[in-house]
Amino acid sequence: MEQLPGKIFKVIRESKNMSLKEVADEDISVAQLSRYERGISGMTVDAFYRCLKTMSVSLDEFEYVFNNYSQPDDLVFSTSLADAYLSNNVLKLEKMFKTCQKLEKEHPNKKNYRLNRIVVRAVLSYCEDSIKVSKKDIEFLTDYLFSVEEWGRYELWLFTNSVGLLTVATLETFASEMISRTQFYHKLPENRKRILQMLLDVVNVCIEQDHLQVAMKFLNYIDNTNIPETDLYERILTKYHKAYYLFKAGKSTALEDMKECLNILEYLECYGAGQKLKRQIADLEVQVADSQKK
Repeated sequence: MEQLPGKIFKVIRESKNMSLKEVADEDISVAQLSRYERGISGMTVDAFYRCLKTMSVSLDEFEYVFNNYSQPDDLVFSTSLADAYLSNNVLKLEKMFKTCQKLEKEHPNKKNYRLNRIVVRAVLSYCEDSIKVSKKDIEFLTDYLFSVEEWGRYELWLFTNSVGLLTVATLETFASEMISRTQFYHKLPENRKRILQMLLDVVNVCIEQDHLQVAMKFLNYIDNTNIPETDLYERILTKYHKAYYLFKAGKSTALEDMKECLNILEYLECYGAGQKLKRQIADLEVQVADSQKK
């Protein structure tokens, strides 16, 4: 196993049709690079990054090849969880929960296994009202998030999926803290999207519970982030939540704007996300009908 990174490095170098000398350049000797590829010796982190840069290869690309042309386990796990939630696949979620329980039992000293189990339980609770997350687990999760000074991809994922467990006051505190705790990583495209998704989830909960002032605070922050046009999904959801805010603030015509956002998602065949918005719009229409009868 110790030889594997060097072998992968060699595969990438040769696929680029580059010699040892071209990659080594002035950063590392040809002999050192050759020994690394053969698994005889290691390489400093600085030299490794510079060699990747010389080959025009990103760290993510190296990791992708290193993982046998597949996503890392944590990304596969988070993607599977999101897919199961959007499709309301309770059976899949229960299976994932049991797997997390098993890993937690086998590795009691590893926090991430317990945190993963709590998050899966939280997502299950969003799909099944009868399922609850214990107060002890919520405290463990919040204590962990408060203890981390710089939130990376994992912490953002934890918080985004646990938004429904927390009070509005806690959400406001965490979301504000999150903005300051992601300074190291917020320019990474994947993290930027996670931060935006988390804020939209917080906004949604705040609007649902009529905490409109808090919702507007984070909507204003989102407006100032200048979402790239290529992030079409996030732009649609932002439009939707602005309309949702206006509807709750008393502008009944905003419901049509929400429906227009839903139509766009359905046209783009984003049925999982669309289904969630469809249920929300249907509930609002029932509320409007009931109020008109009174």
